[in-house]
Amino acid sequence: MIDTAPLYWLLDVESFEYDVGIFRDADLTGKVLIISRQLWSMLRGSTVISGLIGPGIFKGVAESGNRRMDILKPICALLFDPTELRMDEPVPAVDIINPEVIDPLASREEEEIVTVLRQLVLEKGNILAERPVARIKGDTSVPRTIHYREMVQKIKVSHISGVMRARFILGGANGPMYRKLVETFETRGYINPERMEVMSTHERKFNKFLDEDIMSEWMVVERSGFDSSMGADAIRSEYEETLDKIKRNVDSFIYDI
Repeated sequence: MIDTAPLYWLLDVESFEYDVGIFRDADLTGKVLIISRQLWSMLRGSTVISGLIGPGIFKGVAESGNRRMDILKPICALLFDPTELRMDEPVPAVDIINPEVIDPLASREEEEIVTVLRQLVLEKGNILAERPVARIKGDTSVPRTIHYREMVQKIKVSHISGVMRARFILGGANGPMYRKLVETFETRGYINPERMEVMSTHERKFNKFLDEDIMSEWMVVERSGFDSSMGADAIRSEYEETLDKIKRNVDSFIYDI
């Protein structure tokens, strides 16, 4: 049984000839915010794709000619073709190379470092300075010496908690998509993945969770050692386990921005 904590994944998405329903030849750009325990490998026959499974949101723009549509859509999974990351391929549909990954359950950490502090000092009189920088002596004035003292000190550095980091990243420019995720969660919109859609960039469309042609026979490789379910059932099992962990730690994942 995989017992890792859910993570927030924030990724850029860019795809072409995408089917958004109203028109099927759209240039799609935007971001996905999704809560997934890890990046999963999906296997069907000899075909391998990658996926993030859990409550999520896509926010972006679909354009085709002079037609334009803003999209803010809850999703239950993001599936994509990892071979699009090859150097000889066009820009990948999903930027998994530079994702923002946030662990809201991470605790505040404190570490101790040793540093050398130098204090610059100006003193009057004939003093014996170990590290003089300058000596000032006038005709009648008391001589002055500028020197510095070195001190070795231990300093404690406190890192912010995972929740504080999540609040910072998910606020601001990412606020609209995060607020939509919170709204969907609070209105129980994430309870049934069967009523939601899967963002399938390898298929260039949003698919219904129960679409047999798209969802059947996929095996979640990392779960195969303890879960023999396939297709939508395998994805549902992982989705529900992730949602359960979010509910048990709701204050770390769901809050006002």
